[in-house]
Amino acid sequence: MDANEIFFNPVVPLFMTLMLIAMIFIVIGFMFNAEIIISPVKGFMIGALFHNETFEENGQEVTEYTLQCLLGIISVNVLWRNQDG
Repeated sequence: MDANEIFFNPVVPLFMTLMLIAMIFIVIGFMFNAEIIISPVKGFMIGALFHNETFEENGQEVTEYTLQCLLGIISVNVLWRNQDG
């Protein structure tokens, strides 16, 4: 097997894109002083997720943000909260 053939595999661009997304998520985590969690996954998952949820806690409106990038067996999660009012 030729070593150059690995770069023509259709999975490689997807994995490299997800690695770039994971790095961007980590940079965002440092910018917002967020909790960054890197953990293994029991199985195999590929993809990225952004979620925000607003709720009321102790009379204040709180928005919780989640960024998640799944790279096969590794999960990169970035979590932070903004309190308004």
